[in-house]
Amino acid sequence: MRKYKTSAIILAGGTGSRMNSGRAKQYMTLLGKTVIERSVFAFDQCELIDEIVVVIRDGDDAYVTELLSSSEYKKPIRLVTGGSCRAESAKNGFYSISQDTEFVAIHDAARCLITPELIAKVVETAHKNGAATAVCGVSDTVKTVDENGKVSSTIPRTSVFRAQTPQVFSKEVYERALTSFTDLSTVTDDNMLVENVGVDIYAVNLGEQNIKITTADDLALAKSILLGRGGGDMSEFRIGHGYDVHRLAEDRRLIIGGVEIPHSKGLLGHSDADVLLHAIMDALLGAAGLGDIGRHFPDSDDEYAGISSLHLLSRVYELIKNNGFSVVNIDATLILQSPKIAKYVPKMISNVAFALNVSESRINIKATTEEHLGFTGSGEGAAAHCVCMLSYN
Repeated sequence: MRKYKTSAIILAGGTGSRMNSGRAKQYMTLLGKTVIERSVFAFDQCELIDEIVVVIRDGDDAYVTELLSSSEYKKPIRLVTGGSCRAESAKNGFYSISQDTEFVAIHDAARCLITPELIAKVVETAHKNGAATAVCGVSDTVKTVDENGKVSSTIPRTSVFRAQTPQVFSKEVYERALTSFTDLSTVTDDNMLVENVGVDIYAVNLGEQNIKITTADDLALAKSILLGRGGGDMSEFRIGHGYDVHRLAEDRRLIIGGVEIPHSKGLLGHSDADVLLHAIMDALLGAAGLGDIGRHFPDSDDEYAGISSLHLLSRVYELIKNNGFSVVNIDATLILQSPKIAKYVPKMISNVAFALNVSESRINIKATTEEHLGFTGSGEGAAAHCVCMLSYN
């Protein structure tokens, strides 16, 4: 069978809202590589793929260009901005492929455990038959349920499959399918388009490992699968540094490390202005590559006016956990001329350890003055530094 020129269209324009990680799932790191890198690399390594079009969110061009700039990629890679829905994004990608392309292979970037060998199976089937899709069987017994919630029948498992990607079609078939469908917003996969024009699609069962990264549990499962393949280890560590400063002002409560400390002045800020916890949060977010607290909790948002920084620290913990990280240790330094805080430090450590779900032995908090030098030494304000280490779960 002759080789047909085949273009891969990798859909990477989603927001990943179900991941609740503060970062789109295609940009999350999985054992040293982002999800999108893993998907693109698999298609780059497949001998039956000739070029790759990556459909991304508007504004992500520079970031994705940098991600995919490695010399390990050998095939032409083109970036295209996505549309308002999945099918519109696929359409944008389709109209960006080379004119002489004969087949298109459409793939969700979030299915980053795909391998060149599995891609080739689906492409070969499409080359032979005109259209093919990756599928996975079901192990559970499948029931139909009526509008009243009553089980009405049992469907034989042997005839039921879950559609996956890649989905591969001849260029002529896919273009005809695109132009014949009136409302692309109702399309959940590209098979729906092709089914609509009466073209037979052949199923290729790729097994259980071609999972789609949607939730934090999927990310953990993907890591386990990669480790089973020998595709990485969990020994990578990340170091982050955080720094924050706040002015001392009248008529403010002094809250440091989640502890209210009696004093004539308090720290000024949009939230409770807990300078120590702000430095800790910035260190954690920095180590995980998630920006800073200003991105996640902007002082222009009334939701965070007067909010407890311990509450925000718990939210930061959820962000780093959902990105696959756990806290190894925290080492923070408070810079404050007065009052003395030594007797409050144990409670601060307890608060931080509880918010981060770690042992208190992993948290170190210390304080120093600056001998009446600078703005902290003069009593104008307080500052804090923090260094943290994260590891993969």
